[in-house]
Amino acid sequence: MLGSYRRRTVGALSAALGAAMTLVIGTTTSARAATFVNGGTDSLYNVTRALADDYAFNVDPNGDDWLTAPAAPGAFTFANAACNAYYATHPLPTNADVLPLERAQVVPNCFAFARTDVTPTTPTDLTYIRVAGDAVTWATKKPGAPTNLSKAVLKNIYNCTYTDWSQLPGSTASGAIQKHLPRAEGGLRRNFIKYVLDDFDPTAPANYPCSITVVGTAQPDRGDDPAIGSANAIIAYDASAYRAQTTPATGVVNHTNGFKLGSIDGKAPNTAAFTGNISTYYVIDARDTEIDTNTIAFINWAKAPAQRPIWQLFGFVP
Repeated sequence: MLGSYRRRTVGALSAALGAAMTLVIGTTTSARAATFVNGGTDSLYNVTRALADDYAFNVDPNGDDWLTAPAAPGAFTFANAACNAYYATHPLPTNADVLPLERAQVVPNCFAFARTDVTPTTPTDLTYIRVAGDAVTWATKKPGAPTNLSKAVLKNIYNCTYTDWSQLPGSTASGAIQKHLPRAEGGLRRNFIKYVLDDFDPTAPANYPCSITVVGTAQPDRGDDPAIGSANAIIAYDASAYRAQTTPATGVVNHTNGFKLGSIDGKAPNTAAFTGNISTYYVIDARDTEIDTNTIAFINWAKAPAQRPIWQLFGFVP
């Protein structure tokens, strides 16, 4: 997959890195090859892995390893035995956001930075560095379903005002709507509720009895999850994941299963003023001794304009 990316020499990149080094946290510099691990949200996993591989093979002057931890428990082995012991007890859940970084305070030097697609809260003891834009929206594969829905209609689907596809404006379909949210720990779920449903949580007790009709067990960005077993389903999807899964050059498995992204209020995901537009972040913690100039150098390189083609390939926008 890296063959399609631009190959760089360390000498050619040094000037660009120097200009991009806008963040300065700590002053320590690794004197030998080290391992830098990132973990967190699934939505940033594939693009970060591509960037980390590119950086390790083509850029890093120290020969460091840059590793991207997947969300699946047991799928990653740390060189540090203490990290393995701790994370075997507390495996990474899907879309763990900054949780790995917070846990790094228990076992130092397990994680260099975290990936998240959730807006930081204040106050925070972590530093959030915006790296790219993304969007959350709805999706369906129902024949005859509208390709555009208003926020009001979407909320009325999830509060059971509308229960059949035939009730929706512009629909030529019929059948009971099967409502889905990704599983509870996911950033996709939180962002869909916040930005698309205006902070209306359809699984909350206040939405009973409609709340028990919302299926919330599917993995995020997986139209092929067994929990989504009906052609009548409506689901949430990250625009970046959808594009990465439907772009063969990324090497990402296509999990869309025939689902198509929908517009909201006449606007497509990532267009100006789209309600589901979000920011994504790399997150660092200056208290962790592993956060040194090497980590900052990677983050600044990754978010620099020269790497935009990689972000765009995986469906992200500036």
